[in-house]
Amino acid sequence: MTEVRYHKRDIARCQLETAVRLFLLGRDRSSVITLAGAAGNILDRLVRNEGKEAFVDYARRVHREKAGYIPKRQSYSHHIDMKLGIIAHKHMGENDPETVDLDLEKMAFDALTRALADYIKLNGQEEPFVKAFLGWAWTNTDGKALRKEYVKVSEKPEPP
Repeated sequence: MTEVRYHKRDIARCQLETAVRLFLLGRDRSSVITLAGAAGNILDRLVRNEGKEAFVDYARRVHREKAGYIPKRQSYSHHIDMKLGIIAHKHMGENDPETVDLDLEKMAFDALTRALADYIKLNGQEEPFVKAFLGWAWTNTDGKALRKEYVKVSEKPEPP
């Protein structure tokens, strides 16, 4: 075997493209969450490396609007990973229970949404897998209402 150099952006894109394909085919939601979580972690760093606002920082601004304060980045990122089931899919501590209660359908959708938000910041939304997911999301959620909420919060300044 020959070792080849890969850019992390390409690794994240492959993970995300596979996750979207699995999701749209109605397959293995646990793998969707795992792949989207891994891609999301890479993309978060790449977005910040380019001086842009990553999904986690946007979510912190939303939290500020809803709760009146901005949580610390690391703890809020962990909180999001917990809510999306990413932690449950990649960690098993010595004292952790062997079973977990998860809404795999919702968590898979949300994990993809998080990762794709950062992917789009870096690459736009013209790739077929991105368009396919966004089309599915617009059709199967209340796209117009979500867009209205996004615009309302996105116009406010970023947290420090």
